[in-house]
Amino acid sequence: MVARLSAAARRLWERISGSAPARWVGRHKRALAVAILVVFFALIITYVALNPGIVVDALSIGWGNLALLVVLYVGVVVTHFGVLVSTVRLGGATLPVRESFLLTVYSTVSNFFGPMQSGPGIRAVYLKSRIGMRFRDYLLATVYYFFVFGVLNAAMLFVRNLPWLSAVIVLVGAVVVVIAALRIGLGHAWPWILAIAAVTVVQLVLMTVIFGVEIASVAGAGVYDPAQIIAYSGSANLSLFVSITPGAIGIREAFLVFAQGLHGVPLDVIVSAGIVDRAFYALFLGALFAISSFFHLGRLLRPKQDAEPVGDALDGE
Repeated sequence: MVARLSAAARRLWERISGSAPARWVGRHKRALAVAILVVFFALIITYVALNPGIVVDALSIGWGNLALLVVLYVGVVVTHFGVLVSTVRLGGATLPVRESFLLTVYSTVSNFFGPMQSGPGIRAVYLKSRIGMRFRDYLLATVYYFFVFGVLNAAMLFVRNLPWLSAVIVLVGAVVVVIAALRIGLGHAWPWILAIAAVTVVQLVLMTVIFGVEIASVAGAGVYDPAQIIAYSGSANLSLFVSITPGAIGIREAFLVFAQGLHGVPLDVIVSAGIVDRAFYALFLGALFAISSFFHLGRLLRPKQDAEPVGDALDGE
C-alpha cells in the first residue's frame, strides 16, 4: 500500500513539475521573485509618499508592544521546535534537543530569506545526513504538518462570515487525517500525529495574537474584533504556500487585499501593519542569526555518528 501511494505521489509530482507552467516558473523563478519585490517596493514607496503619516504610525508602536512581540515570536520559534521534534519522531527517528533547537533557529532564518519555504528543505537535507532519516518519511510528516496548517488557516479565513463553513473544513480535514493515517499504516503513531496538530494550533494562536498586536498598534486597540483578526491571520498565513519572495513579501499583502471582504481590514492598516511586521521581524531574525552563529550552527551540517534512527514509522518498527 505504501509503495503504491509513494509511486502515485511520485507520478503526480512528475506530471505537475513537468507541466509547461511549472517549467516556465522554474526557468524564471528568480526573475519573478525580483519582479514581485520591485513592484511591491514601488507600490509601498508610492503609497508612503502619498501617505507619509503611515511611517510615523508604524514606528511609534511603543516599547510595550515591541516587548510583547518579542515574547510572542519567541513562542512561535518554540512551536517550530515542537513541530520539528514531532516530525522527526513521526518519521521514526530522534535528534538531540540542543541540536533540534539550533536546527530550528537556522532553518527559521533560512525560511524567511529563502523563497518557496526553503526551511523544510534545509531540515530534510540535514536530517538525512545527520541521522539517516529517509526523505520519504520526512516528506510524509512535513506534508501532514502543512495539511493541518492549511486546513486550520482556511477555516480561520471564513470564521467571521461563514462560521459553519469553518466547522465543515475542520471536520473534513480531521476525517482525511484519520483515514490517511490508517491507510498508510501510522495507527501506532497517533501521539506524534496529535502532537503536530496541537503544536500547529498553538502556533496559529500566537500568529493571530501577533497580527492583532500589530494592527492595534497602528489602528488603535479595539477597532477590529477578534473574528476579523482571525480571518486576517488566516489569509496572511495561507500566502506562505505560494511565496516565491523572502518572507512572502508582496505575496502576503496581495492575499490580504484580495481577502478584504472576509476580514474587513482596510488597505492603509494592511500597509502600516506590514511595515511594523517587516521591520520588527528583520531585527528578530537578526538576533536569531546571531544566536545561531554564537553556537556555531554551521558545524552541525557535518554528519556525526552519535545519533541513530530509531526505526521506520511507516513500517511500524
